[in-house]
Amino acid sequence: MASYSPALLDEIRAGVDIVDLVGRSVNLRKAGASWKGLCPFHTEKTPSFMVNPRRGIFHCFGCGVGGDAFGFLMRQDRLSFPEAVRALAKTAGVSLPEERTREAGDSGREELFAVMALAARFYAQALWGPGGERARGYLAERGIDPDVARRFGLGWAPEGWDALTTALKGAGVTETALVGAGLAAPRPSGSGVYDRFRGRLLFSIRDLQGRVVALGGRAFGDEQPKYLNSPETSIYTKGNLLYGADLAREPIRERNRALLVEGYVDCLMAHQHGFTETVAALGTAFTAAQLGVLRRSCDEVVTFFDADAAGQKAAERAEELLEPTGGTLSWAVNRSGTFESSGALRLKVALLPPGHDPDTYLRSEGAAAFAERIAAARSLLSYALERAIADPEGRTGQRARTSAFARASLLLAKVADGEEAAALSRDAAAKLGVDPTQLWIESRRLQSALRRPGAPPRATGAPPAPPIVERDFVSLLLHHAGAREVLLPLCDQADLADVSLRAIVKALKGRPEAGAETLMSDLPDDPARSLLAALLVEERPFPDPGASIRQFQSRLQRRARLRRMRQVSRSIAEAQAAGGAHASLEDDLRTLARESREVYDLSRAPSPMPQPGPHGPQGVQTNE
Repeated sequence: MASYSPALLDEIRAGVDIVDLVGRSVNLRKAGASWKGLCPFHTEKTPSFMVNPRRGIFHCFGCGVGGDAFGFLMRQDRLSFPEAVRALAKTAGVSLPEERTREAGDSGREELFAVMALAARFYAQALWGPGGERARGYLAERGIDPDVARRFGLGWAPEGWDALTTALKGAGVTETALVGAGLAAPRPSGSGVYDRFRGRLLFSIRDLQGRVVALGGRAFGDEQPKYLNSPETSIYTKGNLLYGADLAREPIRERNRALLVEGYVDCLMAHQHGFTETVAALGTAFTAAQLGVLRRSCDEVVTFFDADAAGQKAAERAEELLEPTGGTLSWAVNRSGTFESSGALRLKVALLPPGHDPDTYLRSEGAAAFAERIAAARSLLSYALERAIADPEGRTGQRARTSAFARASLLLAKVADGEEAAALSRDAAAKLGVDPTQLWIESRRLQSALRRPGAPPRATGAPPAPPIVERDFVSLLLHHAGAREVLLPLCDQADLADVSLRAIVKALKGRPEAGAETLMSDLPDDPARSLLAALLVEERPFPDPGASIRQFQSRLQRRARLRRMRQVSRSIAEAQAAGGAHASLEDDLRTLARESREVYDLSRAPSPMPQPGPHGPQGVQTNE
């Protein structure tokens, strides 16, 4: 991993604010000297993801993942190490050696980002330049302010088969790159390519870092399809992104709420009227990945339905979001008898008058009326529950009530938040004429069934912790320079049972003067980097470092002599097996006796047992 010089990587780290970097994807809150939030790499209800700005590292105590700024960007944006270095070097204003920018390991993503940026610029210039009159007229007709259009990077794809292709070829972009970015397609017959987007208003789809990754094109007349979107590429997976999320991210955090709409223009119009916490779902079914993006930034999502279709659409949306997973099927109750904070996202429905969507309603009624609809929003699940209770064929009687009871229980079993499930149970029970406790018990039973016991559970917890004595030893080396000077020369990697701890000690031996957090790039794999992050985040206290160093020194010296004794014993055994003719046999016997006395003296010294740190015991002490 360390293909760049340590000094260069340290310079980049120093120029990156890891709280700001992680905060683009995770809603962080101050927690002492660190920052805390919901882990972006696994599903959790209680925040266990920590960012330490002083060390420049992150660590999740739930799943065990950890690392530095490079590691976070690699995981979050699925980058290779060279790509992460280049991205953060730009952020830090650090120049990289020219040969490094072409290093092997680049998956071509950088080229795709560059090509998409050029295309977006070309289309934006076409919109606001000569020839873009038709597109600008459409924007005026829809009431879209030019400043909002520019902020969202709208563009115009000119008529013709090769306007973009010709322009970008002139900038040195190859046909292969254009096809790979989804901007052009091979001609059905003959050679060459043609533009994918022609005669359409274009919407730039950007990732959370504001980089254009795809385009959505809207036709003006009866052309089909009405909307034409970029194909998926290595930088664009439509189910993972939300339109407008890069602009809405900060307002979502500030207001602790996201407004979810269905169309590009709905999103533009909401921002234009001051509802800058609005995002759109890119014309697809709302996915778990998109839900995760919002869940890490706020506690509430409001979606908008036409009143005539509210029940059906709410039920469909609930089905999209309530697929059971191992992380959502638990209702924890604390000792006081109330529900613990689950961290589940609250989903609400704001009803609009029949025939309206957010765009038309905002233009006809204004921001104040729209805000009133938001304030009156109801739980999405309550709409879905009403539909679950209603008999699809309008039947009544005991059989219909039994079926409704079963449907309601199944829906409640999938609700992540226990407090909301209890409230819904009471409402449903009143409508069904049953005891709420019956619904509750049946839902809990179904929760167990939905866990699918036949399938092996997916591991989401942290890996097993190393033995506590080994962990304390390496922690002492990381936090105290004096310990390295005394203990590293005595330490054999074989002294440590844990593979990741051995890797950390090897890195320390290679660069004993380095800052502990800068060793991330010297480690061979993610488990080792995650363990290093955990040890640094903990900052385990040693009340008397000098005493701890002396105790570990004694321990290591004893182990070294035990190894020497084993070697001498083998030498004697081999000499005896050869008939006793061994020139140094007498010396070996004297060495064995001396080492035995020294081991006995060392064994009388107290064994190191540092006090537990703030997170309690981290493993199990092993006997020698």
